[in-house]
Amino acid sequence: MSPLKKIILGLFLSSFLGHLEWGKQSEFIFEIEYDLLLQIRDSPEAFLHPFILLPLLGQLILLISLSVPKPKFWLVVTAATGIALLFLLLLFIGLLTWNPKMTLFTLPFLGFYGFLIAQRKKLNFERQPNA
Repeated sequence: MSPLKKIILGLFLSSFLGHLEWGKQSEFIFEIEYDLLLQIRDSPEAFLHPFILLPLLGQLILLISLSVPKPKFWLVVTAATGIALLFLLLLFIGLLTWNPKMTLFTLPFLGFYGFLIAQRKKLNFERQPNA
């Protein structure tokens, strides 16, 4: 497995680990997505919210990028950025409210995202000869 695919896999899996808390309720991203997918027939307009649509599209693009032999680097970065917007918001809220769960559960995804951005020249350079 190429280094880019390993990062894509890490991004995809860690994108489900975000943790949200409001009032006395709390859920992980994967629980919220599961509930949304079960209710898609009842309220399809719920998917039009940018903080729902962008991460879902990002996860879908990352999943497709895992299945193709030579994923496009720019497409992976675009998909990861869509998810990163949500995770940066969760990090901001977690820091603002001093919520350690929300803050800590954003770190795996943001770590993979930071590594992807930091290694962009190396990973993109490796993709050039094969493209």
